[in-house]
Amino acid sequence: MKTLMTKVAVLVNGATLIFLIVFGVLQMQEANAKEVLANIDADSRHCLQQNIYFEARNQSKVGMVAVGWVTMNRVNSKRYPNTICDVVWQRKQFSWTHDGLSDRPGKNIIEQRAWERAGYVTSLVLHDWAFGKKDAVKAATHYHADYIVPYWASSYTKVAQVDNHIFYRK
Repeated sequence: MKTLMTKVAVLVNGATLIFLIVFGVLQMQEANAKEVLANIDADSRHCLQQNIYFEARNQSKVGMVAVGWVTMNRVNSKRYPNTICDVVWQRKQFSWTHDGLSDRPGKNIIEQRAWERAGYVTSLVLHDWAFGKKDAVKAATHYHADYIVPYWASSYTKVAQVDNHIFYRK
């Protein structure tokens, strides 16, 4: 009887130790993610929101998330600048940044709602990115609309299609 109680105690102590370790790791990950989020300034959020709005405002929320992840995947890549605004404003990477049109959302109610949706999606993408969640587009760093075929598409691997955007990675 005493050996059985000893074995049960060892088992319970082991399970408690494992729980405490896992709980501690999760707490540490959450603290790190909150610190990452706290260090993303308003300008960076605005740049990501603009990119999502101008590139995907006519897409579903999933499509908007996918475009947001491409931006963040570029931030994570050594082949691109390491800040959100520098990625968004890198020369001729996103069509809206050099189309000669206003870089402000439209004033009608439809455009204002699209801007609000882009803000919501920005928060969602940044949260998932900070917490290290898997991205929605399998590490894609490029995309294009399905009605064009850019010169670079054949040298990249197609990883997804969301709405009318096709996503690629190197």
